[in-house]
Amino acid sequence: MTAREIVEMDKEALYIGNTRTVEFDLKLPVKGANGSDIRWVTGHDRIIGTDGTVTRPKFGMGTRIVKLMAVISFEQEEAVREFEVRVLEEENQILIKTVHPMHLVAHVGSKFYLPCAAIVDTEDGKTIAHEADWEGNGEISCEKPGEIFVKGIISGTKVPVCAEIQIKENADLGIVEKEPKIEKKPKWKIQLSEGSFFYRAQSWFEEFLLSVNDDQMLYSFRDAAGLDKKEAPEMIGWDAPDSKLRGHTTGHYLSALALCYHAEGNEKIADKAGYMVRSLRECQISLERHCGCKKGFLSAYSEEQFDQLEQYIRYPEIWAPYYTLHKILAGLLDCYEFIKDKTALQMADELGEWVYNRLAACSPQQRNKMWSLYIAGEFGGMNDAMARLYVLTEKPHHLAAARFFDNDYLFYPMKEKVDVLDGIHANQHIPQVVGCMKLFEATGEKQYHDIASFFWKIVTEAHIYAIGGTGEGEMFHAPGKIGRLLTKNTAESCASYNMLKLTQELYKYDPDVSYVNYYERTLYNHIAASCEHGTTGGSTYFMPLAPGYNKIFEDENSCCHGSGLESHFKYTDAIYAKAGKEIFVNLFIPSLLESEDGSVTITTEASMPSKVHIQVAMKTGCVLKVRKPYWSRFSSSMTVDGIIQKAEPDKHGYFTIPCAEGNTGIFLEFECRPYLEKVPDAENLVSMVYGPYVLAALTDEDTCLELPFYEKNLEDELKPHGELSLIYEKAQVRFVPLCQICHEKYQVYFQAI
Repeated sequence: MTAREIVEMDKEALYIGNTRTVEFDLKLPVKGANGSDIRWVTGHDRIIGTDGTVTRPKFGMGTRIVKLMAVISFEQEEAVREFEVRVLEEENQILIKTVHPMHLVAHVGSKFYLPCAAIVDTEDGKTIAHEADWEGNGEISCEKPGEIFVKGIISGTKVPVCAEIQIKENADLGIVEKEPKIEKKPKWKIQLSEGSFFYRAQSWFEEFLLSVNDDQMLYSFRDAAGLDKKEAPEMIGWDAPDSKLRGHTTGHYLSALALCYHAEGNEKIADKAGYMVRSLRECQISLERHCGCKKGFLSAYSEEQFDQLEQYIRYPEIWAPYYTLHKILAGLLDCYEFIKDKTALQMADELGEWVYNRLAACSPQQRNKMWSLYIAGEFGGMNDAMARLYVLTEKPHHLAAARFFDNDYLFYPMKEKVDVLDGIHANQHIPQVVGCMKLFEATGEKQYHDIASFFWKIVTEAHIYAIGGTGEGEMFHAPGKIGRLLTKNTAESCASYNMLKLTQELYKYDPDVSYVNYYERTLYNHIAASCEHGTTGGSTYFMPLAPGYNKIFEDENSCCHGSGLESHFKYTDAIYAKAGKEIFVNLFIPSLLESEDGSVTITTEASMPSKVHIQVAMKTGCVLKVRKPYWSRFSSSMTVDGIIQKAEPDKHGYFTIPCAEGNTGIFLEFECRPYLEKVPDAENLVSMVYGPYVLAALTDEDTCLELPFYEKNLEDELKPHGELSLIYEKAQVRFVPLCQICHEKYQVYFQAI
């Protein structure tokens, strides 16, 4: 036989067993019957490995279809055979130990709906939220004061659950002062100073945006609307014409253009945004007039996926239609907020009415069932965008639509202050909590603030890696479990993108340095580290934290590629803040602040990174509040106009410096030494911190480098190698900030000896 005949015969003879209902590992041959070599490529390596290892989706995630490809080769000839493998989700094997009591309050005259989920403790030591089936479908008419008990069972089991509802004449709705202490939009302009990595990253992505083909970004929208595609190339990856998530990157692109214009003021960027908005408006009109869609609808596909979601069709048959819609709506709102494009607001207004009309026709129980579906029911930050829209339009429908996205499965345990994050999709839920803060801003209802505050607390205290990122394989895991979760699939970038949004919103109401400390850690060590160096527009999906891996930069329009387009125009967001006559200097990123009326100018310079020079020019005088960073664990010194001042922070963690009218020069020096941070669940596993940076060792070793446990010994072994680089002389390994690493292999965690 010829080589061609061999590969074709082995291709036809290839058999891997039943692929329709897979529950166990597959036997994937590496040799064909006639001597060819077989190499396997998987469409989802976390479900089917190239060695045939099968990891079934957890109960509730749904059965998954994975493409598996065999590449058959002999001499110079090659053939390919594809299989569609249907991997069944795991059965519900939950063994419930305890169901948490449920005590609720309602007020007379209201229609009350029981939470769709109860909190349970399992026999294997987990605390999770689990769906509950209630008598009467969980709907209560509260006609008079009193006490009602409603029975149900935990879904998929025979375990009973009971809810006690107190119905009161004047139930406390928890309305509080919703005005933040920090001004939302001070009238000033902030620019990054040349020379820093942040400035370079911002410049790289500005240049990338200028290179993007706008008509390609519009391809699928024009296709769905029946309009001329102007001979543009198709989108790729998650936005390809056959992808069920197509359109989401275009929404991110709108936001990126708006944020870039806000950061840089480049009119070419504004022109691109204007073209995108006008073109999408044409699509929105055509979808209604010529494609049979309801008024206001705008997407890169028809309304079919929304119909299917209401029938509880699971992923991957559908793929998060409201998630895609959120990116489009958020992009329009950003174009209005930062570029003042009134057409964008008109489009968002009409789209918001479409959302209200659609979801108002669904029952609360139906909506809760939709939002609980893994991936299919992921809605991004729709509650955030709809509440933003309400603040702009003051239309009650927009606020009502924002509330339609209240997700009991997450919100109820957060109200009860119980950590049930183990096993839930991280970035499916973080944006929902960001939306809680926007709903709090719109309504003043304290429950929304309490949900967000508790969620932030448990994530930052028990679910983050040293770099500030969270989640492994996109999922939250048990609190405090870090050392056993160091893999190539750690710290999804868009999860950090959304955690920073949440942190900013919470800080506005409680300007404490704990928020800024987390923000700084994550911004410097994850977000800044997530971009490919240069003008490729590439971003990491995961930030590998297993030893000896390297970053993989994506341009295939994944979720993290989309949020990555935005992230590098947000570096100025948290450098400064304002509350009355107090101006906060939170991050020591080289930058220039100038107020619109010329009354204040602040220049911040930093080096080493422990030396900070702040120059203030004021016409009226102010109080400067400079953060004492968490990484300065020793002494600090402060000089104001050449005079040494007492460097003692206040109870919120700030140095207070009165600045009179005129010029004030402030120099701060923070004692900065490298130190080790322990991992809570792995004895002697540590990361190394130097100033705001978590340092990575440049090495391709796949076992953890050993470091002296005692910091005094460590300092003796580390020698400076440039401004932010250290050499560990014993092993001849260089340590650098993670953002300085592009394609090299590295380690972030080490074995202390």
